[in-house]
Amino acid sequence: MTRDEGRKTKTVRRALRLTKRPFSTRGGHLALLASALFAAMYLFTALPRVFYPYDLDFIEDSMLMQSLRFAQGMPVYIAPTADFVPHVYMPLYSWLGGLAFRLAAPGFAPLRLLSLAATLGIAALLYYIAHRESGQRRLAFACAALYLGGYRISGFWYELARVDSLAVFLSLCGLALAIYHNGSTARLLLAAATLALAFFAKQTALAYGFGLMPYLWLNRGKRAVLFAVVWAALIAAPLAWLNADTGGWFIYHTFRAAGGDEVQWSRVLHFAAVELFGWMIPLSLMIAGTAALAVRRNGWRGVAQDRPWLAGVATAALISGVGRASVGGNVNNLMPVFALLCLAPALLWREADAPRFTLPSWLIPLAIVGQLALGVYNPVRYIPTAQMRASGQQFVQRLAATDGNVLVMMHPYYAWLAGKAPSAQISNVWHIAHWQRRPLPADLVARIQTHYYSAIISDETLFETDPLIHDLIAANYPHAELLPAGESPPTLTGVVVRPMLIYTPP
Repeated sequence: MTRDEGRKTKTVRRALRLTKRPFSTRGGHLALLASALFAAMYLFTALPRVFYPYDLDFIEDSMLMQSLRFAQGMPVYIAPTADFVPHVYMPLYSWLGGLAFRLAAPGFAPLRLLSLAATLGIAALLYYIAHRESGQRRLAFACAALYLGGYRISGFWYELARVDSLAVFLSLCGLALAIYHNGSTARLLLAAATLALAFFAKQTALAYGFGLMPYLWLNRGKRAVLFAVVWAALIAAPLAWLNADTGGWFIYHTFRAAGGDEVQWSRVLHFAAVELFGWMIPLSLMIAGTAALAVRRNGWRGVAQDRPWLAGVATAALISGVGRASVGGNVNNLMPVFALLCLAPALLWREADAPRFTLPSWLIPLAIVGQLALGVYNPVRYIPTAQMRASGQQFVQRLAATDGNVLVMMHPYYAWLAGKAPSAQISNVWHIAHWQRRPLPADLVARIQTHYYSAIISDETLFETDPLIHDLIAANYPHAELLPAGESPPTLTGVVVRPMLIYTPP
């Protein structure tokens, strides 16, 4: 029997043995009921949000405009101008959005459907992995539902027009392909390609490839080198081409500008104490217990060789911690670590299946219910209302009735809906000016000074009230009118903003 065949036989025997100890106690039934409830609650909340026609988070607006440029064949990674400043994210999500816009009308629904599909894909992968590790279908369902139940903990961003869900899905898929490749070189190469795609969805996914290396080297030797070479080539070659094709602006926006936010160690401590061992404490304690048991029995080398998902959790924690450390890092950065931590019940179940060790039957179900309870929320609070829709319609009609061009600083998509030329989102302009110390785009300054815009609409966020931007507007657009609530649609996720003031020229 070969080494690979021996490993496969051992895995099958283990799965058969585990199925004899079912996850079907009274506590298990309660955990399953709570899991099903939270999964249904997520879908109840998310589906109306997918088809809401206006932005639910202001980042969605810039992602939509970026996808629209891909759909129209316009350059994306360019020097900052009054018309467009690209987001700091990698291009895969907005490129796929551009493809969707060629098949359907531009709007938030195609982008959110992409994120919703990725979210459900994450849940499906968690079910698959948890079932392979524990041999328990019911426990695997609870692990998948835990992720959907963490909607509030991750900031209500799962199905929004952002890169995060796609990046987490591709990362988890790549890890599963590599860990369960069963000696198949083709599957290992597919894992390298999938993890490369994850990097082109979000930069921080790069860490997963490095995190896999010890496991692959200890188990596959030369095949680990093959994986590393293919993975690195699939990242380096497109990077070099994109940067050359954009005259260096691709690297500038996705690395220099993306890494420009200030890092604060207090945010790292908050991530560890309040989020990892606060909001996620049942899962974090379970994974810590799993790691302690694994090290005690197998040593550190044995864990590195035979417990790859522990390394995956550690890598995801590093990714989330780095994301939260910067001033601009919102709670969407918790999605990678939360997704991997949702495997903790299955990993602990597997580790506890050993002679002379008895895990209380109530412990894992109690931890699952406790984790779900920490993520409880009121779904109605996060579903867009009819009043929000009407307010958005009134705002678009007001813009359409305005003679000449308008600058909707935080929501250029509203201008596009009103038949006006969209502009760069001011948050992206501010990011370049504030962290990179670059001057405001010269054409934007000239347009404001020459009253190119008939109206400038401000949400009065920190971006618009920054002296560099506010003083320029106030000097040239002295009249400000407060928008009525019926024409001021709010966002619901992240930093809640709404159009508040209309500035007009003399």
